[in-house]
Amino acid sequence: MPFPMIVPAFLSTLLPAPMSASTLLGLSTPPLHLTVAVDMTGSSKNPAFRYADQARLLSQSVLLNQLRSGDTVTLLRICDGVQTVADFRFQSKNGARLGKADILRYTAALTKPCTGRGSAITAGVQQAVNRGAQTKGVGDVTVLFTDGALLDDPKRTSLGAAVKGFLGAKDTRLLFVAGLSPEAGAGGVSIRDSFVKALGGSSSDKRVLLAGAYDLSNVYPTFAAQVKAARR
Repeated sequence: MPFPMIVPAFLSTLLPAPMSASTLLGLSTPPLHLTVAVDMTGSSKNPAFRYADQARLLSQSVLLNQLRSGDTVTLLRICDGVQTVADFRFQSKNGARLGKADILRYTAALTKPCTGRGSAITAGVQQAVNRGAQTKGVGDVTVLFTDGALLDDPKRTSLGAAVKGFLGAKDTRLLFVAGLSPEAGAGGVSIRDSFVKALGGSSSDKRVLLAGAYDLSNVYPTFAAQVKAARR
């Protein structure tokens, strides 16, 4: 199911001075640092789950609808290690969005299923934290797409601490964890519930937004609204 296109509302005509078209469209806004980290291990290898398709749609929607001129963006592909697919400051003229061809190339590379064993989810979170720290004074928004399976993550016991560290940073605005699996994991507990437990108290932080594999399209509008609020 396609993600909804977020169309910024036009500003009030009562403003005292004329505004550019890009400003009216909501494109002249305070910059953010956007990180999209995609876990392509586990369920992503099984075409029946269509996880790679979901991750690709989410990543494309973030790059098309949430990325603004002046933002920095980091794309991380998580396998048994963490690969940086892209890391750049996006600049455009007249509020233009990132080109469709570039979006397709980036997201194709980002969502290529892994071939080896292991799942560096915690390392991916930590790398997102480290990258965000390099843009001090700029709000950090991180999207983590993962089924939430941690059994093959050698650093899984540190996940809660890594997320807590991210939330403790002054510039953190939002962590969106999407794609969590409802399938049964160890001991019959759902993979989603096990992941949330690993987050500890961070799971109840108002800056943490969670979406399961089957409710992602319903939660995305909330994510888009929170990104908009993060720019204020």
